[in-house]
Amino acid sequence: MRRAAFTETDIKRAVKAAKTAGQSIAGIDFPPQGGFRLLFGDPVVLKVQPIGGHNEWDDVLTAR
Repeated sequence: MRRAAFTETDIKRAVKAAKTAGQSIAGIDFPPQGGFRLLFGDPVVLKVQPIGGHNEWDDVLTAR
């Protein structure tokens, strides 16, 4: 495993600069080639709701 060419401070600095410029950060991408990219846009919030309101794992886990 090789060491990253950037630090956590580099990422924080990039995010701060983008926010100062009025950009909204949707996420950060770490491509396999190395480095990082800021993804601009509104963050995506995922909401998962079971279909029918019942999850069969609830029955398995409470049976223990």
